[in-house]
Amino acid sequence: MHRELITFEIAGQIFALDIMSIREIRAWTPVTPMPRVPSYVAGVVNLRGTVLPVIDLAARLGWTPTEAT
Repeated sequence: MHRELITFEIAGQIFALDIMSIREIRAWTPVTPMPRVPSYVAGVVNLRGTVLPVIDLAARLGWTPTEAT
């Protein structure tokens, strides 16, 4: 069976996801911060009329939060 993966690195560790589970990859856009959310929630973005939360996976895993670049 042939499987395509997309990989990314967080805190020196490499992770992979099946490319079929990804809808789209977008360039970074600034988020709107939200009050009273967990520290790993960076904020929300509006994607074609749908408000989506932006989660910092490193922070969610208990590592140093990511700086958007």
